[in-house]
Amino acid sequence: MKIKTVLFDLDGTLADTSQDMCNSLNAVLSERNLQQVDCKNLKFHISRGAVGIIEYASEVNGRSIDSSLMRSDFLNHYSKNCFERTSLTKGMEQLLIDLENLTIKWGVVTNKHSKYVNKIMSGLGLDARASCVVTGNMVDEPKPSPESLIKAMCLLNENPENIIYLGDDERDITAGKSAGVFTAAADFGFIKDSSVIETWNADYIFKEPLDIMKIIQ
Repeated sequence: MKIKTVLFDLDGTLADTSQDMCNSLNAVLSERNLQQVDCKNLKFHISRGAVGIIEYASEVNGRSIDSSLMRSDFLNHYSKNCFERTSLTKGMEQLLIDLENLTIKWGVVTNKHSKYVNKIMSGLGLDARASCVVTGNMVDEPKPSPESLIKAMCLLNENPENIIYLGDDERDITAGKSAGVFTAAADFGFIKDSSVIETWNADYIFKEPLDIMKIIQ
């Protein structure tokens, strides 16, 4: 195995985006006199996007508040505040430095829309460092479809056997396997029960970002 490129999911893997998403959700809930959510528990619903986040808010409030207007207001608030408390996952900056020192390319493949991703990547100072960034609005079918990973391969002009994709949701692993790349489950991500990771059948399971260097070196 010769890994030439490492691709990351964004939310929960490359960066902890949960606080900004939680603050935006709670701001919208507060405007409607609805019960706010616990930010720690919200993390486990972020991988399902705005729909999953609003469904969790419905669960907390004991009734359905899932509406297109609610999602629209949440996303509008988040678009203005998506880089207030977001930061790289612990250990990730050192991993990126180590990869760059070995001239190994890295990029991002996420279902998140580019209007948020671009702000976050710029805010983190990563926009010029990433070899590719593929967002949900750049493809017809989001993960678990392999389309976004295939697009990344085309942008990188790289073969699947030289790529590993790291993510914290089963859909990341499904997409990676369908695209023919090596897959790794990020056990440090937004995962409530680590025991379920084994069922994803990823090629690797990493407890922290720097674990990936063990297979690269």
